[in-house]
Amino acid sequence: MKRILSILLLGWLFAAPAFAYQAYTPAGIVDVGVTTHEAFKSTYSVTITGITPVATATDVLVVTGSATKTVRITRVEISTAATAAGSINLYLYKRTAVNTGGTAAAQSIVLHDSADTAATAAANLYSVNATGLGTGIAVRTARYSFPAVATSTFAVIPWVQQFGVTSDKTVVLRGVAQSLAVGFAGQVIPAGMVLNVAVEWTEE
Repeated sequence: MKRILSILLLGWLFAAPAFAYQAYTPAGIVDVGVTTHEAFKSTYSVTITGITPVATATDVLVVTGSATKTVRITRVEISTAATAAGSINLYLYKRTAVNTGGTAAAQSIVLHDSADTAATAAANLYSVNATGLGTGIAVRTARYSFPAVATSTFAVIPWVQQFGVTSDKTVVLRGVAQSLAVGFAGQVIPAGMVLNVAVEWTEE
């Protein structure tokens, strides 16, 4: 009987949903604490800081899936500011076909545990828009208000999206044709915009 109870307890620990704790602020909902059961998966992230997107940016940062592992996007964090305060739409796209054309540079990927193997997913930052965007659909979008760079006297609150914390699935990338893209859908980028993005994922 004890053995059966032990097995059931272990099953609950690994199958139980994660719990997210959020605070409501004037800038939107902010995650203030998350408990998950993802601690044993190899985890990676890519971060870009202070970049200026092209004038009418489409996809800016793209994390592409792996030929050998399943990639699960767990968290995306975006913040920005510009010469003048304003607002802009932010988009996260799940693409099932590869972008073509444009100019994109590979970005360094951080291992959250240096004992893990190197990431098999790839992260690319566009300095020239792709000429052809792969088939995809927005999985998240929001109107984001940002401060003026020179006059801001408070910490910019990022737009944070977490996946797989409330019994939902993460954004799953299967194979190298699938990707998660952070972009602006061709909007005119405000003058002097500086953009920070962080994307986190696991591989198995």
